[in-house]
Order: sequence, then C-alpha cells, then structure tokens
Amino acid sequence: MDMIPNNLRYFFAKITKAPSYLDSINDNFLDKLLGHHKIIGWWNGYPVYSSFLVPGLSKPLGNLIAMNLIKNMSGKPIPGIVNIGVTDKCNCKCKHCSFFGAMDKSKNKQPLSKEELKKVIDDCLDLGVTVINFVGGEPLINRDLPELVSYINKNKAVSSIFTNGWFLKEFAKPLKDAGLMQVNVSIDSIKPEVHDKFRGRDGLFKRAIEGIKECQRVGLLTCISTTATQESLKNGEFEKMILFAKQMKVNELIVLDMMSAGMYSHLYTKKEKVDRDLLFKIVQKYNKRKDFPGIFCYARIRDNDLFGCSAGRNYFYISPYGEVNPCDFSCGSVGDIMKIPLKVLWSRLVELRKKKDYFNPNCANCNLCD
Repeated sequence: MDMIPNNLRYFFAKITKAPSYLDSINDNFLDKLLGHHKIIGWWNGYPVYSSFLVPGLSKPLGNLIAMNLIKNMSGKPIPGIVNIGVTDKCNCKCKHCSFFGAMDKSKNKQPLSKEELKKVIDDCLDLGVTVINFVGGEPLINRDLPELVSYINKNKAVSSIFTNGWFLKEFAKPLKDAGLMQVNVSIDSIKPEVHDKFRGRDGLFKRAIEGIKECQRVGLLTCISTTATQESLKNGEFEKMILFAKQMKVNELIVLDMMSAGMYSHLYTKKEKVDRDLLFKIVQKYNKRKDFPGIFCYARIRDNDLFGCSAGRNYFYISPYGEVNPCDFSCGSVGDIMKIPLKVLWSRLVELRKKKDYFNPNCANCNLCD
C-alpha cells in the first residue's frame, strides 16, 4: 500500500513534471502559430519568439493571458496587436507602398500630435493590446518616436517599429534606451542597386544595413522584412534573402506577399498570386533549422486553414490621422479615435467582420486571407 499522501506526491510531481508540461504547451502552440518554437532573442531577460508575440514568461504575456480569459468569459474579441501610424511623411517612394493614396489625405488632415499619440497608446492598452507596432510613412521621421516608445507601460505591452532604415543608425541607441523590443527593416533585394531603385532612394540599402548593425551593437533585436513574389520563389532570390538574413545575424525574417493596395492597387492581379505551397515549403525548411533566424510568414498565419485574417478579431490599424481601420491594407475607416472612444470603434470592426463587410476591393482581392 502506498503510504505517501496524495498531496505530498502532487507537490513533488509539480516540481519534477511542471517544466516539461509547460514546455510542451509552449512548443506546441508556437509550432502551430509560427511553424517553429525557436527562441530568436531575448528582451529584458525574457525569451522572444517573434516580434508579433509578447516574450515568454513576461508581464505582458501575463496581461495577454488575462485578456484572453476575459475574452472567453465575455465572448467578445479583444485585440492583441495594433499598428499605429506616427507620421504620414516618407523619404522613399516604394513601388509597392500600401500607404500611397492615403498620403493624399494629408492635404486636408493633420497627423496626430505627440500628446494625441500618447492618448492613443493609453486607449490601446486599456482595450487589451499587448503588442504595439509603430509604422508610417517612415516612423523615424517622427522625432518623438523614442519618447512614445518610452511612454508604453512595459508591464502591459511590448513594441517594435517598421522602418526603411534610412535614419536607423542615429535612432538605435535612443530606441534601445526607450525600451523598444525589435526593429523591423524592409529589404526587398540583396542587391543594393535593385533595392534602392525599387524604393526610389539611392544609398538606402547601405544605410539600412548600417542601421541594422548599429541596432545589434546596442542590443536591440533586429529583423528583415521582405516581400515574396512568384518570381523570387522561382528564381531562387527568396531563398537568397533567407541566407542573407542568416549572414546578417538578424533575429527574424518577416515575409509578406504582394497586396492589391496603395501603389499596387491597379498593377496587381490574381494571376500574380504567390504559390503558397511552394512558399510554405521553403519557409518550413529553414524554420526547422536552429542556425537560421525565425521566419514569420504572413500568408501562413492568415491562411484560412490555420487562423485566417486577424483584422477585427485580434488586430487593427490606426492611421497617422487617427482613423481606425481593419488593417494597413484597407483604407476604410470606422471612425476617428479622437472623436469616438476606441472601444466603440473596435466593436464596429468586430461587427463588420461578422458581416464580411470590409469597405473596399482590397479585402475582396486579399490573397493573404482568401
């Protein structure tokens, strides 16, 4: 007869079994979501798996879990991620710019001020957001960006920026000191002349690489963000970008595919859709390797066989003018955050998602979500 009391056996079981139990939950979740469970880097002593996820074991993760419990109890979606446009200005003219067209509004509307952006951050945190991405235009044109990063309550959320890298070298240390988690730098080709021509700015590739290296020197996590095309999949350029990311020792590679938005609204057609099976196969090949950066593939995450589109469910976008939109690629606003409470605007997005009413043809043509 077993003479050890059950409560004592359970105590020892917790000590010996809990780590492997928690690791199993963590790894299985990440494998399903990201296609890997590699630790790509560390932020304030906490393991990071992607710039789109809060670090493991951190207070922002605790906040996320608490928000999900509330979501499950209320039956109402709560957003986890927001992209905030902090400026409508840009020093480049990228051929695939999704913000092109929206910039026309700057003739009639002023971008949000620093204090207004701080209120936006507060509203997002109150709503339950745990990951804040700063975008533009080119976000580093806004000289207040380090102060905005610093303003975020680090017990509730983490932050990253998406940048073309032109101003990155001078901003690396201020952003690190402000508590930024990761810098995502857009690189469209490993050939400097091709990249610069595509983005309409001579010398951009060189400055972007210098910026990445400076970020690494000061201790920021770094990422290359790139766009996969059917041509780059077939001619091997996409795999060369993965190898380049490894050579650059970045922590992550973010992969988008072309969208019929902004500059590509009239150029892109369904005939040019990326072969997802081939894309996923290549991504999976390198995500299995521990000596390569983690690869975050938008098309995989938003494929309906996995999670589907997150707009109005877990994610939304706020333009530099304070307009709340489903995502960066849809220019249909549900209202002005300076005039209408964010919780009301979020509820509008949730309802529109249920109706599958996403404002404009971009959503109907969205090859990430169909």
